[in-house]
Amino acid sequence: MSFLRRIVDWFKDPRPEPETIDEPPEEASKEPLRPAGTFEPRPIQTPFIVPAAGDVFDFHVILHLSWRNAPGKQLEYVRLEQLAGIYHDTAVNSFLKTIWRLARTLEPLHPASAENVMNADREMRQGMCFGDDNGMVQCVPTVRVFLDPKLREEKAPLELRRIKIEEEHLSQTLRDHFLRERTESWLRGLQQLEQFAELGKDERQFLLLFAASMVDERFSKVTQALARDRERRYNDLVGVLRRAVGDHERLGLFEFANAYDKALQAFCRQMGVDIGQWNLADFGEAGPADSETLEAQL
Repeated sequence: MSFLRRIVDWFKDPRPEPETIDEPPEEASKEPLRPAGTFEPRPIQTPFIVPAAGDVFDFHVILHLSWRNAPGKQLEYVRLEQLAGIYHDTAVNSFLKTIWRLARTLEPLHPASAENVMNADREMRQGMCFGDDNGMVQCVPTVRVFLDPKLREEKAPLELRRIKIEEEHLSQTLRDHFLRERTESWLRGLQQLEQFAELGKDERQFLLLFAASMVDERFSKVTQALARDRERRYNDLVGVLRRAVGDHERLGLFEFANAYDKALQAFCRQMGVDIGQWNLADFGEAGPADSETLEAQL
């Protein structure tokens, strides 16, 4: 083809022919998938009211039915759905008799427990079969149980109070745990700073007051009150022992006086001592000088 001819053809039809695209064949519309052998209609929204134990309050029960093929039978889904509609009322009335019987034995304050008991009942778990020679289906119920609205109004403030108490208890328990943990940490730190070989009972009594003051203000006040009470009881008993030692020495009962003297020294070591008054060792066994000083003061 000459060059001139190609130009003439181009002016006649300058647009290229559109390419043909093969369209995919239309897919046949699919039916919605349905569970094979089981039909579950919407639960009955209106609750059934059945009396609980005591005949004062009721349970509000929502009933849900599950329809399936009877043992040894196999029906099409459409036929299963048809039979479920036919025997629906009969099934509801039959299961309500069982629910009513069970509810009369259950406490109205515990709907969750009542729900478990009803769903675990043998008749409820096995369900019932309905039908004839034209078709047989099995219906298995489940229930949801709710508290009586009248009882809910009475229980609501008590339940709210219980929740608050539990939350407060949990909060205080955690707080106490952290206080003890931090106090123990400070006690170990003071032990290292004071270079105590051991952190025994006497050392802990002496250091606790200071450790608590660095942990929590309220805890510090409690330990201060405990220390004051311990000091008061300490002074009272020291006074009793001092009088006992002096009285028995005047009577010549030196063995008793010596026993009281040893009891006084042991008590001073256990409770913590006023160093300016008694001049005993802070911790551990009293030295000879401490014993002589104490005897002179008595």
